[in-house]
Amino acid sequence: MRMKQLFNYHTHTSRCGHAYGEDEEYVLAAIEAGYKVLGFSDHCPYRDYPNKRSHMDWDEFPGYLESIRSLKEKYKGIIDIKLGIESEYYPELMAEKEEIRKQLDYFILGQHFIDPAGTRSYFKNITDEEIMIYGKAVCEALDTGVYDYLCHPDVFMTRQEVFTKAGEEVAHMIARKAVETDTPVEINVHGIGRGLHDFPNGERYYYPFREFWEIMAQYPIKVLIGIDAHDPNQLLDMESLEKALDVVKGLNLNFIEEPFIK
Repeated sequence: MRMKQLFNYHTHTSRCGHAYGEDEEYVLAAIEAGYKVLGFSDHCPYRDYPNKRSHMDWDEFPGYLESIRSLKEKYKGIIDIKLGIESEYYPELMAEKEEIRKQLDYFILGQHFIDPAGTRSYFKNITDEEIMIYGKAVCEALDTGVYDYLCHPDVFMTRQEVFTKAGEEVAHMIARKAVETDTPVEINVHGIGRGLHDFPNGERYYYPFREFWEIMAQYPIKVLIGIDAHDPNQLLDMESLEKALDVVKGLNLNFIEEPFIK
């Protein structure tokens, strides 16, 4: 499966503590790769929950806004740069999130942790109960109308050895809610870059997870590709992009082919 990638809305910066390179390096790499649109969506800051390995600090947010807006103007007519954030959903912090959202072009939902302190991660082997917590949080988030799309929806399968009934149920829950709210869902390329790993049923990438997407393909959801770049070179890595698409090869997915963030 081959697809001309015209846009990428999932791009991080070094402010989150686990990405590398200068902001402008990402822009130059995107231009070299032939992108028409590059969206920056670094991990959302939290006023009361600093975690330098997971998201930018609260006091870094003004500099983030200034930097991306400056690049947007500098490269106007060459590449369309969008200013966004990737953020979890925590009901108690929604007022803070809505304040941040007003300053941006878009908001991505990326649910990484069960709580804002970041002490309970979905990247670990988790219980069926925690999988259900993930699914319910994602569905509640989409109902708010604050998020423009959902990234790496299958992230809860990162370390899971088996796709349990809870995982299947969550996949159906997310698909139904994505259709109901008309929210696009992302096939995430970053999981490919983390390599193949041994599981009881054989080698696989952490994500995209084929069985999850087989369920998603049963619904008329809108699908996009997100590079989830944590290094400028990942925007040039078409091999990983193709590998991600190969995971879902043959599935009836409704890919968004044109930029959709205004």
